[in-house]
Amino acid sequence: MLGRFFNSFYYGKAGKGDYTPENMPTNRVQLFFETLRVRWSGLVRLNLLYILFLLPAIIWSVWNYMAMESVLAMVESGELLLEEASGQLMGLLSTWLFILFPCIAITGPATAGVAYVTRNWARDQHSFLLSDFKDAFKSNWKQGLAVSCITGFLPYLVYLCYQFYGDMAATNMLFIVPQMLVIVLGVMWLMSQQLVYTLMVTYKLSFKNLVRNSFILSIGKLPISLGIRLISLVIPAVALLLSWFVPGVTAYALLVLGAYYVFFGFAFNRFLFAAYANAVCEKYINPNIEGAEVNMGLRQTTEDDYEIDPTLPQPKFDDEDTELK
Repeated sequence: MLGRFFNSFYYGKAGKGDYTPENMPTNRVQLFFETLRVRWSGLVRLNLLYILFLLPAIIWSVWNYMAMESVLAMVESGELLLEEASGQLMGLLSTWLFILFPCIAITGPATAGVAYVTRNWARDQHSFLLSDFKDAFKSNWKQGLAVSCITGFLPYLVYLCYQFYGDMAATNMLFIVPQMLVIVLGVMWLMSQQLVYTLMVTYKLSFKNLVRNSFILSIGKLPISLGIRLISLVIPAVALLLSWFVPGVTAYALLVLGAYYVFFGFAFNRFLFAAYANAVCEKYINPNIEGAEVNMGLRQTTEDDYEIDPTLPQPKFDDEDTELK
C-alpha cells in the first residue's frame, strides 16, 4: 500500500491505462477534479520549486507582519498612543508595498514556467516538471518579467492614488470617483492574472495583445473570474475568520496556513487558474487558429455556454502574431 502511495507521488498515474472515450470527463468540473486527484503530488513538488522564487516576498511580508504585530502589542500595553500607532502602521504598510515591488517583479519568469506545467496538467496532458518549467521560463522571461513588474508596482500605485484622492475628497466629493476607479483598476488587473500567464505560454502574442486579451476575457466573464478568485482565497479566509473570532487558535491557524502555502497553495492556485484559462482559451481563441484543438481532456461538451457579452470589446487576434507556441 505504501509502495503504491509513493509511486503515485513520484510518477502520477504512470502505468495506468489510458482513458477510454466512455470514461473520460464530460465537463470542466469533472476534468478539474480528476486531474487534481492525479496530479496532487506533482503540485506539491512544483510548489516547492516555485516557492524558491517567492521567498523574498514571503520573508519581507512575514517581517512586516511581525513589525505590525509589535506595534499593536504596544498599543494594547499602553506604551503607544493609538494616533501614533496609526501613523507607524501606515508607514509600515507603505514601506512593505514599496519593497514588495522588486520582490514580486522577479517572480514573473518562474510564474510562466509554473503556468506552462499546470496548463498541461489541467488539460490531462503530460509535462516534465523540471525541463518544461525551465523551457517555459527561458522562452517567456521577457513578457513574464514585464507582467510581474506591473503586478509588483500596481499595489503601491493604488495605495498612493487612493491616499491622494482620499485627501482630495475631504474638500471635494468628486474625487471619490477617481479614488474608486483606482481600486477597480487594481481589481481588474488582479482578475487578469488568472489568464495572462496561460495566454503567454500558449500563444505567440505581442505584449499589448497579451494584456488586452487577458483584460477582455476577464471582464467578459467577470462573475466566473471573481468566483475563481474567491475559491483561491477560501483557505486564507477561513484562517483569518478563525483568528478573528477565536483568538486562542490564531497561532495554529497561521501555522496551518503557512504550511498550506509552503507545500501546496501557490501551485494549486496556478492549477485552478490554468483550468479556468484553458476553458476560456479553447472557447474563444483556438477556434480562430487553424488546427488548434478544443475541449482537450473532455469526452464531450455539456457545460454552460461561455459566451462573452457582444457589447464588450472582443479579443484581438492578429494573423502575424497569434498562433500556438
